[in-house]
Amino acid sequence: MKRFLLVALLALVALAIGCQTKTIVGSTITVAWDAPALGTIPVAQISYELVMQPYPTGAQVLLATVTDLEEPITFSAEGAYKIGVRTKRTVPDGTVLYSAYSWGDVEGTPAPWYAAFYASPAKVLRVRIK
Repeated sequence: MKRFLLVALLALVALAIGCQTKTIVGSTITVAWDAPALGTIPVAQISYELVMQPYPTGAQVLLATVTDLEEPITFSAEGAYKIGVRTKRTVPDGTVLYSAYSWGDVEGTPAPWYAAFYASPAKVLRVRIK
């Protein structure tokens, strides 16, 4: 019985470690996603909107509307950000329809993630012997 409980505890610890949100640090990252199932919707009507939101909460900012399945993002302000992507369909009569967002910190692959950017400090000057 003790052996079973130990194995169960180790399995729970491994599961918890695998579910932790990861931080991706850098001034530029490339976000990629899989295309949704479109059924009979023409691909020409589909684009994707990328948004950035301060992590864990804050106002969303539209970064780009693209037709590719990946997009580089360059951060200009320090902080932690979550990135969301949603599908946008524009039908020929001009009607625009949106899917829900997929967020990196919730549905990220291989694990939930968020991005962070912190500027490097300037190098020291005039190193000398005193």
